[in-house]
Amino acid sequence: MLTIKTMPKETLVELLRYLAEKEEFASVSELASEDLPIEAVRAALRELAGEIAKEAALEKGPGFDVKGSKELSKAAKNVISCLSTREEKELLSNFGLLEDKKQ
Repeated sequence: MLTIKTMPKETLVELLRYLAEKEEFASVSELASEDLPIEAVRAALRELAGEIAKEAALEKGPGFDVKGSKELSKAAKNVISCLSTREEKELLSNFGLLEDKKQ
């Protein structure tokens, strides 16, 4: 298990995903000893965010399984997949799909 003391893992996941999408990484080519494509850096950040998100979910215990839910349409699942962890939790909580209503 990865220990993060500076912020909640969910916040770190959001930051990593934001950086992967918005950061230009202009200095990557200067810092890399070999040719490192910016898309590889973006992919690595997304992968790291995904792994941290999985770990955070395991630490919290069972919640609402969006992907496995038969209550949600495919379109709803697609929309939810675009949300940040915080936004997803808030949306599911507002619709009464999460047991824990506290934010």
